[in-house]
Amino acid sequence: MNDRRGFTLVELLAVVVILAIIMVIAAPSMTKQIKKSEEENQSILNQKIENAAHLFAAKYYAPKLINKESFSFTLNQLEEDGLINLKGNCNNNLSDTIIVDVKGNYNYDNIKSDGDTCYQ
Repeated sequence: MNDRRGFTLVELLAVVVILAIIMVIAAPSMTKQIKKSEEENQSILNQKIENAAHLFAAKYYAPKLINKESFSFTLNQLEEDGLINLKGNCNNNLSDTIIVDVKGNYNYDNIKSDGDTCYQ
């Protein structure tokens, strides 16, 4: 009686080929989803920083806003004031500066997300 157990080489090869086909189909979609998620994360980060910056500026720099003067402050100042909470190890530096120009535009292009949620 021939009672051998296991898979033949052809069966294993078929499984490997099927898995390879699935990977080829799924990889571009997964890459696109990861990129989309990172972009959404950056957008959320930008909105949180902008909201905190507006509150901070209104609280401490109202005369400068009214007189259309430029000024700047840092992420550290936003955190110390309790407007934004930093968590984990982010690529951002607490000394990253938010600049408000004479037109009242907030510039914080140097502040980037590292793919993780860095701010609450």
